[in-house]
Amino acid sequence: MKIQRLFISLFALFLLTGLSTNAAAQQWYKAELVVFERYSGANAEHWPEMRSINSGSLSPGSNNNRIKPAGTGLLSGVASRLNNASNYRVLYHQAWQQPILSKGSARSVQINSSNGLVEGQIKLYRVNYLHADIDIWFKENGNVPVSNSDSNSESVTYPNNPRLSQIRRIRSKSLIYFDHPRVAAILEIVPVATPASAVSKTPETYSLPEN
Repeated sequence: MKIQRLFISLFALFLLTGLSTNAAAQQWYKAELVVFERYSGANAEHWPEMRSINSGSLSPGSNNNRIKPAGTGLLSGVASRLNNASNYRVLYHQAWQQPILSKGSARSVQINSSNGLVEGQIKLYRVNYLHADIDIWFKENGNVPVSNSDSNSESVTYPNNPRLSQIRRIRSKSLIYFDHPRVAAILEIVPVATPASAVSKTPETYSLPEN
C-alpha cells in the first residue's frame, strides 16, 4: 500500500508539473503580421453583416509566459512596399513572441489597429503541423447597428463589412498570404529561443519504485 500511495503521489506531482510548465516546454516563435487594404472596387453589398467580432484573449503587448512583445522587422520591407503602392494601404503591423501549443491549449491573439478599422484575432496552433486561424473585420462601413422603425415594426440593421476568415497550414520562415478582395494579410513566423522569464525552475526528478 505504501508503494501504491507513493506512486499515486509522484504521478500527481508529474501531472501538475507538466501543466505548469507546458508553455515553457513548447517551441517559441516570433510572429509578425501585416494586414492591408486592397483598393479593388468590390461592391459592399457582397460583404456579410457584422453582428459580432471574435476578439482574442492575448494582447501582443502583454508580457507573460504565454506571449511577449517583439519588435517588427521581418515584414518591414513588405509593409513599406505595400504603403508605397497606389492600390494598397497597410492597416495593421505588429509582432510578438509566443509558444505554439496544441489546438485545445492555444489561445487567440487580439488584432486591433490603431485607427480602429481592423479588429479580430489570430490563433496559432499545432495539429501535426503548424496552423494559423485568422478572423478579422475591416470596419470600412462602421460598426454601429442602426435601428429602423415604422408604425408596424422595429428592426436593427447591421453594417456590411469585409471579413477575412481563413484557416491555413503554415511553415516557419515562410511568408503566409491570406487573400481577400478588400482586406488581406501576410504572416511570418520564425523559431526563437524560449525567453528566460517564461522558463520555470527545473523541477526535481524522482525515480519510481520498480515494484
